[in-house]
Amino acid sequence: MSAKQKTIVGLFVGGGFLLFALGLFWIGDRRLLFSENLELETRFANLSALRVGSKVSVSGMDAGEVLAVQVPASPTEKFRVRFRVLSRFQPMLRTDSIASIQVEGLVGSKVLQVDAGSEQGAKVTSGTVLPSREPLEIGAVIQQAAEVVTRVNDAVQNVEQRVLGTVDTIGDVGEQTIKVVRDVGSEAADLMTTGKKAVEDVNAIVAGVRQGEGLVGKLLTDDQLYEHLVKSSQELQSTAANVRSTSDDVRRITNDIESRKLGETFQKTASNVEAATARLTGVLSVLAPPGGGADERGLLDQMRDTLEGAREATSDMAENMEALKQNWFFRGYFNRRGFFDLDSISLADYRQGKVAQGRDQKRAWLSSQQLFARDPAGRESLTDAGLRQLGAAVAPYLPYAPNTLLVVEGYSGQGEGPEQYLLSRDRARMVRRYLIERFGLKPNYIGAIPMGVATSAAPSGQSGEGVALVFFPEKGK
Repeated sequence: MSAKQKTIVGLFVGGGFLLFALGLFWIGDRRLLFSENLELETRFANLSALRVGSKVSVSGMDAGEVLAVQVPASPTEKFRVRFRVLSRFQPMLRTDSIASIQVEGLVGSKVLQVDAGSEQGAKVTSGTVLPSREPLEIGAVIQQAAEVVTRVNDAVQNVEQRVLGTVDTIGDVGEQTIKVVRDVGSEAADLMTTGKKAVEDVNAIVAGVRQGEGLVGKLLTDDQLYEHLVKSSQELQSTAANVRSTSDDVRRITNDIESRKLGETFQKTASNVEAATARLTGVLSVLAPPGGGADERGLLDQMRDTLEGAREATSDMAENMEALKQNWFFRGYFNRRGFFDLDSISLADYRQGKVAQGRDQKRAWLSSQQLFARDPAGRESLTDAGLRQLGAAVAPYLPYAPNTLLVVEGYSGQGEGPEQYLLSRDRARMVRRYLIERFGLKPNYIGAIPMGVATSAAPSGQSGEGVALVFFPEKGK
């Protein structure tokens, strides 16, 4: 080998050693091996992928690395993490500095973050154990968010049912108030008609008297009758003495009435009657002002406006909940449940079996003859025997009630098309409301669908008048 070649080889080997030394010093400097530092310790119940060699930062600045992780000896103990920090950060670190596990960037590696302490804390030394803050896992956050959304959905469903019940109650009160006003108006009209007729009769009597008709008319026009009356007055004078003898008795009775203050009692009674009449007049004026102008709106008009506002608010809430259910983030919950909102299912889709697909279907029929009874006004209500039948029909499914879909089908063939629909809807809603209140079923797991006329749904020998309970349990239950 020539001298030139040896020189080149020597230079190449020397350059290699130089690069190795530079790399060694660069790595050592990166790992802070050549800087003065102190070792500290902290403890975590969950390391969240923190490992030996991970960076240590103090208030966001690189300050050291993790040296060792000691696995706990029992489930109740925590991981012991030993790390080192450059000595120049020692003035910032105190015994109340908090150590936490953070993510470097959005999807980077784990970093041990140490916050600066307060002026009240003592300075740290080698071997000091710093307090820690457990890391926050994104999976746990998503799980908690899902649970919160579920509770919010149940609360909104409950509020919606209560709002609907309140609106129905207000509607009933409005109808009863309108009926009372109409009855009072009709009675006032009858009273005015009676008074007018009485005035006409008095006018007719006065006209007859002027013409000498009747007893009073004859007294004014017949002289012979006048003479008889004079004689009768003389006879009345003879009886005056007897009247005077009885006046003392009457006076004693009057004094007794005054001593007992019966007159004041009668006067108070009359005053109470007048006050009650004034209150009734005030109530009627509040319900429906006498003028009836556009500027004078009564309580009935305000109640109608309130009902309209409540209906609009309920409709907006239902639309918002429907939009939330279709969101990709919450759609999986309804897919796991097996069905969406029953209000969004049409009667045609329900007949085709598009509700709770993939679940079993079990039916129970209850005839209207045993389930309902009519009052004198023609309204239906549940009978005691019907309530027992409902309890017996629902009892086998109560153990699965929290996750079992139940649809109440109402059937009626009475009257025309609208009457059949309304009666079948009222029957289904009445049974649904009782099942929710009596057995504590979830309102969003039980629906009511008016089926109208459908004799094919009734058992053999039935007329199709009644209610069918359709259960959709999961497969194998």
